[in-house]
Amino acid sequence: MDIGGTSHLLNTFAEFAARITSHALTDKEKESVVQGFRRFHERLERFNTNSSLKRLAIDSQNIRKPSLKCQHEDTSCWQNSIRGFIKAYIVGFSVKYGLNIVPHLLSLRAFKRPSLLLRGFCSDTYSFAAFLSVLIGSYKAFLCTLRRLRGEEGNDHINALIAGMLAGIVSAKLDRSPTRRKAISLYLFSRALQYGSVWLFDGYVARQEDEEVKARSRWMTRAHSDNVTMYSKHGQEVPESHDNASNAQPVPTMNWSPEKMGGSMEPSSEQSDPSTLMDKATDVIRRWAPTALMTVAVTALTFEFVFHTDTLPQGFVSFFSKNGGYDSLYPRKMNSGFKLIGQDFAHNTNSGRRIPAGVPTKDYLSQMPLGKDVVGAFDSHIHHDFVACGIYHPHTTSCLLGLVSTVLRSFPNSMKMYVPFNAMVYGIFKNKELRKDPLGTIVKLIKSSARSSLFFALMVASTTNGSCILRALLGRDTFAGYLVAGVLGGLAVLVEAPSRRIELAMYVFLRALGSGWNISLKQGLCRSMRHGEVALFSFSMAILMAIYQNKTTTFSLAYRSTLTRIFGKN
Repeated sequence: MDIGGTSHLLNTFAEFAARITSHALTDKEKESVVQGFRRFHERLERFNTNSSLKRLAIDSQNIRKPSLKCQHEDTSCWQNSIRGFIKAYIVGFSVKYGLNIVPHLLSLRAFKRPSLLLRGFCSDTYSFAAFLSVLIGSYKAFLCTLRRLRGEEGNDHINALIAGMLAGIVSAKLDRSPTRRKAISLYLFSRALQYGSVWLFDGYVARQEDEEVKARSRWMTRAHSDNVTMYSKHGQEVPESHDNASNAQPVPTMNWSPEKMGGSMEPSSEQSDPSTLMDKATDVIRRWAPTALMTVAVTALTFEFVFHTDTLPQGFVSFFSKNGGYDSLYPRKMNSGFKLIGQDFAHNTNSGRRIPAGVPTKDYLSQMPLGKDVVGAFDSHIHHDFVACGIYHPHTTSCLLGLVSTVLRSFPNSMKMYVPFNAMVYGIFKNKELRKDPLGTIVKLIKSSARSSLFFALMVASTTNGSCILRALLGRDTFAGYLVAGVLGGLAVLVEAPSRRIELAMYVFLRALGSGWNISLKQGLCRSMRHGEVALFSFSMAILMAIYQNKTTTFSLAYRSTLTRIFGKN
């Protein structure tokens, strides 16, 4: 075999591979690759002294510096975009494939039928990966292009805003699942509302603080002037400390009255300090905003469960029923139970919407279209005053016992959900803590899971059985009862850790927002707009990217870390 020809082929292949690989590498990574090829090149030189790899060594001496108009490090603009595209495609494909096969692994079916693992390689997986890669790659490309076109004087808020919008428009339709497109659009919209509000509020607080600093500066200047006037009237020498307004001593002027000083001054110590009031108001808003949002969202969901059940995703209703303990009463039929309450509320003409006296609840429900789905949970002789009471606690006529039984059913189901979830979080993100103190970490995990499970159980019990309070007080079923139930269910979030409240509130708000939109379409209040999810998606991307690129501290630590992993530092 011709050794020289083989060496030439190896040289050509090595050079080609180096050029292709460099497109997805930073300059630091390229340097390490170049070093490897240099060592490989030295070995090939034994066979061929005229290797074409010398060009690679020459190229390595001219590492391109990043543009002064861009903020990404160690890469040129086109490298940054291609790198983002490739990484996003790999991550998107891996995540979607993992989500496809996890159910088969957990159910152990994949071990009996290994062919199930191949189902993850489907068109849906490829389309999701393409959507994510084009979104991130095009955003980086648009951002760099706008920075170059608008120059150093261009506002980077505007650059990121336009780049996010264009990236959203280009990539939105690449995901072939309409349901997922809508879910992603609503999720990003809710996040855009959340962090957009935080950004505006932080800006308002900053402006107020600036005004306060300016007001105090003006006061100090005036205090100095008035002190000079006072010393002059008494024929005294002005102390050196008063030569500079910044050194003026405010203590003797704090409580001087306008009559003594010839005008109004800084408010006396007996008056309220505006800065203190602003700080208190800011603290109250930050502390209670998640609880308020949760209360509004759960109240909306309470009405949607009863009066507009069809507008909620079936998966969410099943999740609520299963972990709330109602599947043990009505296996996969709690959806019908909610509809029965709404139908009876709308059509019951009896006094106070009550079940007629002496009529067993089972017989009364059997006459309704969906009654056959739930009557199996009722005793033949038990009588409830209201359909809602019968659905929520079929085994007892006591609303209090019904609430307690709901908590006891829901808590163990919630533990089954939270323990594996928290274990996965600790295993992935807190594995160092787990290795350092296994026993303490496990105890912390169990406590966290129990706390979250108690919150969920109380929320479910309050959302359902909470409406019994006004029925018992008023003797009739009213909308106000479901309002009270929603408020009580939302307040259950106070049991949770403060750091988790906003995320829980946003999750529930997202479900309420989606259902609210479906209700507005159903009742003709809004019209479905063609490509509406694209417009919503691009708008949300524009807001989030403008904030992420210029004010990352607006985001929570976890969300900021997630965005940094996805979009990188641009």
